[in-house]
Amino acid sequence: MHLTATERGLLLRYGYPFSQSEAALKACAASHDIECVPIDRFNLEQLIGNLCYSINQTKPGPLQDDLLELCNRLETAERYGDGELDVL
Repeated sequence: MHLTATERGLLLRYGYPFSQSEAALKACAASHDIECVPIDRFNLEQLIGNLCYSINQTKPGPLQDDLLELCNRLETAERYGDGELDVL
C-alpha cells in the first residue's frame, strides 16, 4: 500500500498496528516520501477497525478529518485491492 509520511505516522499512532505492520511502518518512518508498505489483508482489516475506534475517540476537527480520510483510503484498498496513490 502506498502511504505518505503523514499517513504512516497516523497509522503508527492511531491504528495500533500489530508487530508485523508496525515494523513495516517504522522501517520507512524517517522517509518523507511516499513509500510502499506491505500490509496483508488481515492486518489491513485490523488497522481499519482500530482507526474507526480512534476516530470515535477523537474530537471533531482536523485530526479526525485526517483519520477519516485515511480510513476511507484503507477501506477502498481493502474493497478494490488498489493501494496506489493518485499523484497529480
